[in-house]
Amino acid sequence: MRVKFIIFVSLYFIVAHIQCSSVEKYNSHLASKVSVADLQSDINYVEYKINKLHPALDWYISKEALANKFDSLRTTITEPLTPNEFYFKISPVVASVKQGHMGMMPLVNKTEKKERKKLEKKGQNPLNLVTFKYYNDELYLDKNYTKDSLLLSGSKIISVENISPKELHQKYKNTYTSDGLNTTYLSHGFASRFTSYLVGEKQMSDSIHFVLQYKDSIYERILARTKPGKKEIDSLLSKKDSIAPVKIVWTKAEKAQKKKEAKIERKKNRYFLYNSISKDYTRSLSYIPSDSTVAVLKIKGFKHSQHKKAYDSIFNEIQQNKVKTLVIDLRNNGGGSLAEIHNLYSYLTPEPFVFIDTIKVTNRTGVATNRLRAIPLAGKIVLSPFILYTTVKGIVSVKKGKNDEYYLFNKQTKVTEPKANRFDGKLFVLINGGSFSASCILSSNLKSTNRATFIGEETGGTYNGTVAGTMPVLTLPNSKLKVRVGLQKIAATGKTEEFGRGIMPDVTILETPEQIIDKSDPHIEWILANFKKTE
Repeated sequence: MRVKFIIFVSLYFIVAHIQCSSVEKYNSHLASKVSVADLQSDINYVEYKINKLHPALDWYISKEALANKFDSLRTTITEPLTPNEFYFKISPVVASVKQGHMGMMPLVNKTEKKERKKLEKKGQNPLNLVTFKYYNDELYLDKNYTKDSLLLSGSKIISVENISPKELHQKYKNTYTSDGLNTTYLSHGFASRFTSYLVGEKQMSDSIHFVLQYKDSIYERILARTKPGKKEIDSLLSKKDSIAPVKIVWTKAEKAQKKKEAKIERKKNRYFLYNSISKDYTRSLSYIPSDSTVAVLKIKGFKHSQHKKAYDSIFNEIQQNKVKTLVIDLRNNGGGSLAEIHNLYSYLTPEPFVFIDTIKVTNRTGVATNRLRAIPLAGKIVLSPFILYTTVKGIVSVKKGKNDEYYLFNKQTKVTEPKANRFDGKLFVLINGGSFSASCILSSNLKSTNRATFIGEETGGTYNGTVAGTMPVLTLPNSKLKVRVGLQKIAATGKTEEFGRGIMPDVTILETPEQIIDKSDPHIEWILANFKKTE
């Protein structure tokens, strides 16, 4: 027994030492210069890989123009650079392809496991508990999920840790892109990346200093990791205020009822994807007002999980409540599962349909084999029978066309029947520049069939499709920067003649910072004021 204990302890310290050395080596690499020859090699690697894997590289830029950009980049690499210095050189070239799913992110320092656990015990990083919006070159606090009630939603961010949002925007604005020629996505893209950029610029400590402006007042807040446990909560109470705990005794019937309610709650959380930070759901159905026949289905993202049961439950409820007007809120929905939007669309159309064109890929095996990149070796061994089956199935699903190009056929490219409990009433869709990827494919189908009235602003994703699906993340051999590449060209069957643009609203309503402060929603207000006129 003693020998086993010694072996266990020895292995533990060996693994810990390896992890520590690995983190130390990684962080050291971030500060080290990479030679000119190695950087040139990384440029060649990126150019080769995206030409080999991306099925629509010349959608918005000619191959000749892109090759010229890579050649120009090579001429600027005349001295060794750190990985992140190189990032600011190469990422604008990748972004010039104007494919929003393809892109790069700078490297950030890693923390040793022991230190991470120590920080986690103190609580959530406050930067994970706030969200932002970017309007007219100004960054605003949108949602505040921290325990600091004095951090006011709608406040303009003057600086965080003495770094201004304008400074970061100027530095990073050329490193990412929307899909195609629209510009509405860019402000949403910066707002969602702001925290990542901030962490890349400065190692965050336990507390973070904000300078903000709320209306005409400038104020400061220091957000810290906070996770008060029972002892800390008790210490806040004086002895006089302390209350002895009261033991509650439930009857058998009450216990059964509590158990039933807990089961229903777990089921709801599973189907509608409960978020413990924001205390709400990824999929939610509400009514305005509560006794109305106007329902709002808000979908924050298409996460795939439990979507069949979720939408069947949602549309059964819509049918039972005799809803006449349905609003689908896709604002700031960055996309996700193709299978989920295909399923959702079958509840919104009265006719059999083909949801998307056959999917263009660059070769027969790329999609099937690149899906394996994210699976660790141990997982590949354990799941080998399943992996073999899905890989073979994926390869067989790809056919060579008459033009010697390869196409992937799946359920979404075949005729699908609408659901029996579909919604046939008046449909509105709310969109903005944060509506991207899968939310745009869904919107394209609804727009091309005149099924819905669109309210908001032009979407961040394009009407005529995107390149996404399987998206392997490749590591550059020398700088160790990462580049993500989409492998599937996916497009709704309906198209527009307006090249490179998103889904346009039928009614234009632009978001403003004042809406955050007022907690108002002019999109919903317009529908309530006007939907009867459009019936």
